[in-house]
Amino acid sequence: MSDLKLKAKRVLVVGMGLSGRSAVHFLMSQGAKVVAVDRDEQLLITHPEIREYVQKGLRVFKESEWKSFAEVDLLVLSPGVPQTHPIVRQALQEGISVIGEIELGCRIAKNRMLGITGTNGKTSVALLTAHVLKQNGFDAYALGNVGQPLTKELLTLNPESLIVLELSSYQIETLSVPVLDSGLILNITPDHLDRYGGMDAYAQAKCGLERAIKPAGNLYVEENVWGEFGRLFASEKIRLYGYSRNCYLYTDLVSVFVEGTREFDLPIHLQCKKSHELENLLGAYALCREKGVAGPEFLQAFQSFKKPSHRIEIVSTIRGVDYIDDSKGTNLDAVIRAVEFVQGPIVLIAGGIDKGAPYRPWIEKFRNKVKSVCAIGQAAVKMRDQLAPQIPVIIFDSLEEAVQHASVEAVEGDTVLLSPGCSSFDMFKDYVHRGEEFQRIVRCLEEKKR
Repeated sequence: MSDLKLKAKRVLVVGMGLSGRSAVHFLMSQGAKVVAVDRDEQLLITHPEIREYVQKGLRVFKESEWKSFAEVDLLVLSPGVPQTHPIVRQALQEGISVIGEIELGCRIAKNRMLGITGTNGKTSVALLTAHVLKQNGFDAYALGNVGQPLTKELLTLNPESLIVLELSSYQIETLSVPVLDSGLILNITPDHLDRYGGMDAYAQAKCGLERAIKPAGNLYVEENVWGEFGRLFASEKIRLYGYSRNCYLYTDLVSVFVEGTREFDLPIHLQCKKSHELENLLGAYALCREKGVAGPEFLQAFQSFKKPSHRIEIVSTIRGVDYIDDSKGTNLDAVIRAVEFVQGPIVLIAGGIDKGAPYRPWIEKFRNKVKSVCAIGQAAVKMRDQLAPQIPVIIFDSLEEAVQHASVEAVEGDTVLLSPGCSSFDMFKDYVHRGEEFQRIVRCLEEKKR
């Protein structure tokens, strides 16, 4: 849908993080007159990329300075800025169109696009899908929430390339036009409740992916998502996948079937047990199959795929104790998955910025498995209050202190697991920085204990 004419259009960009800066660059390249606002005055003054845009004609305002929409035709919203923001509300009241950075790119792009969302696994599945498609002759790229913003890549991307978009709930909120050939919803479990206030609102945002599917496209939905939130879907585009034989695509834990016909046998390590990695495989296969990738070719490419870092990644084994980096585990369900994956007793390192969900569900899931929780960051006290005394919780001022304690508590056969269940921004730049710090600390520990 390239119906968005940008030349000479007057556009306000709200939020100057990575997506906002990308939108500004793209808009200016298309001849739009751009104004930007952000609450961080220092960012507007000191960021080298913003300063470069200012020299080329960008006008910037601190949020508190923004007064009038008299010269604004369109508002482009960064995903980190909620639609309840006063500037957004005022724009809507004044009849100004509000779209997100991702919709800006989607409506300009001429590329074929697939969309993937879910609380957990969406980055891995987006990268896996792009990898399989590349291995099978497609010029495919994973973009969106997975790494580079869509608008950053559009200026150099071949219109014939296939885009695999990882989409967060924030990005889907402002995605309102049918631009995707097909879509995939992996799972919906508690996350970002500090923004949404409850599961229904969060699930509704995720299920909004349905709006973005073209009339001839399909939306693949994991069967548990349908079972819990099926009421939130409206169309006949839905195809279920999972473990039940009544799903369009399913597995019996030995083979994969589509409408009852066997497509291929699972890799040995995924057979005989339900797992999130298996569910990710099913979701990726659903999208790749639509593009003509047959089962054996999919399986061959799957086996050459390397999972991205900081996702249940074994860093080292020191004196019989495994150290695992799951820094990407930023919500409650992701931590449960990591705990289920690990064999043997666990000393868990968790904490960061609380997302609003209760930690009490961990108590039953951790029983007879998690020896203690080393809690850090803003959420540490809440974790202790909700988990103790059933699960011992010790609070530490830094990740390094937590790792040092865990290394003393853990004995041969145990695992020290970093799986925070929280955002990282109180102590680190992002989950990657947190994971890298954990790995650095573990390697230092390894040197000392040689």
